Amino acid sequence: MSAPDQTLPADARLYACRQYQSVFPLPEWPDLKTWERQRAQIRRHLLLCAGLNSQTAGFAARGRVVKRFDHGDVTVENLCIETLPGLYLVGNLYKPRRARGRLPLVLHPHGHAMYARTVPLDMYSVPHRAMNCALNGLAAFSYSMIGYDRDSGQLEHGTLLRGPEKEICNTLGLSLFGLQLNNSIKALDYLLSRDDIDAGRVGCTGESGGGTQTYFLAAVDERVKVAAPAVMLSGHFQGGCVCENAPLLHLQYSNLQYAALIAPRPLLLLGCTGDWTHHLREREYPCLRGLYRKYGQQSAIDCFYQDEGHNYDRASREAVYAWMVRWLKNPVGRGRPVTESEAPVPTTDQLQVFDGPVPPYKRAIRTQKQAIDMWRGLHTAAPAAADVADVLQLDLPAADDILIRSQAPRHQYRTQRASLHRIVYGRFSEDSSIECCFVPPKRGRRSYLILRKWRDQAAWQRFCRRPPAPVARLMDAGCGVLVPRLFDPAAAPGVGEFRRLADESYLATTYNRTEHMHRAGDVLTTVRLAQVEVGISPATLTAVADGDAGLLAMVAWSYLSSQVRVGPLVADLGGADLRRPATWVKRAYFPLLLGAGGAAGLTALWRRPQGEVSGVHASCRRLLPRPCRIAAARRGLAALLERAAQF
Repeated sequence: MSAPDQTLPADARLYACRQYQSVFPLPEWPDLKTWERQRAQIRRHLLLCAGLNSQTAGFAARGRVVKRFDHGDVTVENLCIETLPGLYLVGNLYKPRRARGRLPLVLHPHGHAMYARTVPLDMYSVPHRAMNCALNGLAAFSYSMIGYDRDSGQLEHGTLLRGPEKEICNTLGLSLFGLQLNNSIKALDYLLSRDDIDAGRVGCTGESGGGTQTYFLAAVDERVKVAAPAVMLSGHFQGGCVCENAPLLHLQYSNLQYAALIAPRPLLLLGCTGDWTHHLREREYPCLRGLYRKYGQQSAIDCFYQDEGHNYDRASREAVYAWMVRWLKNPVGRGRPVTESEAPVPTTDQLQVFDGPVPPYKRAIRTQKQAIDMWRGLHTAAPAAADVADVLQLDLPAADDILIRSQAPRHQYRTQRASLHRIVYGRFSEDSSIECCFVPPKRGRRSYLILRKWRDQAAWQRFCRRPPAPVARLMDAGCGVLVPRLFDPAAAPGVGEFRRLADESYLATTYNRTEHMHRAGDVLTTVRLAQVEVGISPATLTAVADGDAGLLAMVAWSYLSSQVRVGPLVADLGGADLRRPATWVKRAYFPLLLGAGGAAGLTALWRRPQGEVSGVHASCRRLLPRPCRIAAARRGLAALLERAAQF
């Protein structure tokens, strides 16, 4: 008796999943002209992942000084800044007590240590580094992570990408990552509007999760002239907190590529033997130095490394003081060591901005639902087609990327039209595997791509073995028919369960495509297969989709129409309300898509729209592409095929 086959399924997408500790390859930098183009694309993608757009940028930050006190040779202002409607950032601005004129500014985000802004911890003292910056002639603004101090608790830190609202926030592009990046940007907006801050001399430094905030802020905001992320940048650790991850953030790019957006501005990397920056000196630092070399700015990047655990200790802080003084103050001070003062820092009570977790203002947001409603109000502008395409993460494969795994001989399917023929195919680049049953068209006849959500493999097989009458009539008339079985983890017991668990992770969409994204990609793979293997031009191919597949088909066909000339789409949306995030989560789960316009975004992509969309919710008619016919009544597959034959 032979042992059962223990090999993995042919479709590698079922088990090839990335996560925050996956090893990303070190980038190879092209020539500067090519890099500058890539740089613009990476920056745009980063802002999309963060959910930041012209409307969030257009909200004017409002800051107020809640309290001011002197502490030795330093003056401290406790600040509250409204960074989005009803969302507030609290922090402490340290300045030299007898300062005159405009001061250079250093921002101090912190890592994942509770109360880090207000409590001087042994290895991560934010008060020490902010106060010592001020003692060396720099203004320093330290500010709290969301939910990480007694006065910054409007939202819990673990919210938005966890819990029942996770997928909804994903579709809207709402994340702690985006909110904290916006906090940093708006902190700069407010501080640089003041008469005592020099907008041309700005630095940023933070440790661990604050290091993440440092290089992402400097990546998108070139007002930051000097950066010093501590014990964070790594090619094999992207950060595991909800505030370090956002939908699609690491689908293509690692933190090294995002940090590369800082070049050629001065960048000091800090690492140690005792955490994920262990290889900094031989991997990440030389890699980024190679990019700085292309700019002729090797002296603008350096590395501080020590045999310690995860830290931002005194030795690290002193290296950063010297780096900031060197680049933000008089060049005469270049290379001079700076020793940390022994003076005590302000007390925790002095640094608290408010007594409670929520600012005492009427419009302050207090619930996750209020945050979601506020966010949706800032994502109503007409979407740009390029942004929608970036969010979809779809592509039409090249002809030589089509992988044929198994099929009948060509002479057989070209001469025998009485039944559908089976082919197994995919993409070389994905190591994917898809099944489709098909019959090619006779010369001059159209072809029909039938898209459905099958209950299981047996249901698909029954359909293909004995096609229903409307399909059989198309075959008898000489039309081509393709019936693919798109990506479905449920078809692979065991491995499918692994995939399901991976998809439920709170970080899943940061690193991996959703099941619906894979299915839409399979539609495009099938269109290219039909062209290169069966001779069906996309222009002569009509997509027909019923039930739960209708919205997914509309997504795929919208993108496809922006790339090539395609035939009509005839689809039923099942009466779904396209304004509701839950609709997209269930039927076409594309993270960020609602933040990029949803159905209106797909319309922005659509070129030469034709076809008919039925089962349209009454409130959604205006969202769909014109001149597509739009019908409220729902139609089953037979009626859809009948309508499709009229185009």
